[in-house]
Amino acid sequence: LTSRGSCPEPRAMLRFLAPRVVAAARRVQGPKVARAMCSKSLEGTKTLQNLKDAFAGECMAKARYEYFAQRADVEGYTEIAAAFRQVAQSEEGQALGHLEFLQEIGDPVSNQPFGSTIDNLNAAIIGENHDGNTMYPEFAKVARQEGFEDVANWFETLAEAERIQLRRFQRAVENIGDA
Repeated sequence: LTSRGSCPEPRAMLRFLAPRVVAAARRVQGPKVARAMCSKSLEGTKTLQNLKDAFAGECMAKARYEYFAQRADVEGYTEIAAAFRQVAQSEEGQALGHLEFLQEIGDPVSNQPFGSTIDNLNAAIIGENHDGNTMYPEFAKVARQEGFEDVANWFETLAEAERIQLRRFQRAVENIGDA
């Protein structure tokens, strides 16, 4: 980046790092390789919890970087926005790699089997049901009790969105036999 050993300019650093991070994410191997690399069961291990935590962290990082990219676009920093988007793509690849290892144990959210389309739909239904009918309504109740009416309304809106997504997945399960 620099020939004198000084700190690189931030844009130059982003241009340098972003393609390399994306390339590394693309090297994530498929499920057969991931399962072959993990010859013993993860169940009950700290490694299992680390994989779940890493999966959650990578998913949050992807969402954060997508948001940061939008803000950079609004502020006119198109190169930085592109770098955030490239790194967000890398974070997604890393999260998918964690899921490959977690498939042996089950979905990190619902603890249900996943992998086949029907298993994936069932895991998604459990997650959307929880979010729409338990988590967001409870979050809304707490926000309202604490005087955060706008946040409570936001959570209620999300609860309804989750219930709509739940119904969509339920219809997909019903229609899977028709395919």
